[in-house]
Amino acid sequence: MSITTASKSGTGDDAVSVVLEGRITAYTAAPIWKYAIDTLTRNPNRPVIVDASRLQYVDDVGIALLFDLIRRDRPVDAQVEIRELAPNLAALVRDYEPKDFAAATRGRRHIGILEQTGRATAQQIAYLKEIARFLRACVRALRQARTVNWGDVFDVATEAGANAVPIVLLMGFLMGVIIAFEVALVARQFGAVIFVVNGVGVAMLRELGALMTAIVLAGRTGAAFAAQIGTQKVNEELNAISTFGLDPVHFLVLPRLLGAILVVPLLTVLADVVGIFGGALVMATFDIGFLQFYNQLLGAVTATDFVLGIVKSAVFGLTIAAVGCHRGLTTGAGATSVGLSATSAVVTSIVLIVVIDGLFAVFTS
Repeated sequence: MSITTASKSGTGDDAVSVVLEGRITAYTAAPIWKYAIDTLTRNPNRPVIVDASRLQYVDDVGIALLFDLIRRDRPVDAQVEIRELAPNLAALVRDYEPKDFAAATRGRRHIGILEQTGRATAQQIAYLKEIARFLRACVRALRQARTVNWGDVFDVATEAGANAVPIVLLMGFLMGVIIAFEVALVARQFGAVIFVVNGVGVAMLRELGALMTAIVLAGRTGAAFAAQIGTQKVNEELNAISTFGLDPVHFLVLPRLLGAILVVPLLTVLADVVGIFGGALVMATFDIGFLQFYNQLLGAVTATDFVLGIVKSAVFGLTIAAVGCHRGLTTGAGATSVGLSATSAVVTSIVLIVVIDGLFAVFTS
């Protein structure tokens, strides 16, 4: 870039001529931009003519430079004029008017608590409507379950279920140990240690087995579903699936729904068994033998407790898969959006799991 001084055509005023040449890209624009702005600053009352006839190439940053020069607030007789710019580049610059950017930025308006509450409520209502539409699409896909690729379902079940067995066993065992130990310490003061068996059995079968398994799966599998489908959306794979005439919900979501519904109850049974076993080990330290523990447990729990836990776990599995897949399908552009979708899937799943568990407790007590 070079700068020369010449007489402006038709007047006796001196004009500053800024000659741009070569290539202006994101890598080369910074010194040119600074030099041009310095020239305008040194000549506040002189017209500036930008000669772009020697420009070979400009990218988005180069266009931004040209636009910045012409939108500067200068006196009427000291405006910036771009000449000899290639027609295709001139069209991009002319698409914007400097006056569109002249309005002063207004300060942020204070939002009251009621308005914030209203906006949050409206967002949640809109989200629930979106979830309802998604679930209707899932129901339509379930009606075509006979066309499901069961190989994909078993692959999902293996990834979501079989690979999660160690962590589920650990969590279930620790929950049984913790409940038995903490409750037994209190019950021993009243000579009612034997009734700790009742608490361990009912708590594991009705509540904690299904609940802890679902929370583990929400953090492990729900995030994975959201990240997998979100990455496919970012990579335009969902558009490719639609182009081939396939329904993304039937092709991607349905196998995950069925896989989760199948494996979460099975994992819950494992959590129940090892949780009760952990409780039995703790009770042995309180002089409650395994046979006595077994007999007391049979009299404390019923088949209804076990079935209720299994039904809960199936609902939890459906919730985890639906939320994870929905978050994946609504992922925005970029890698950051994939991470946000995975995080949102985990948080939403855990909240819904707790809410659903509370509803079960209310209506089945």
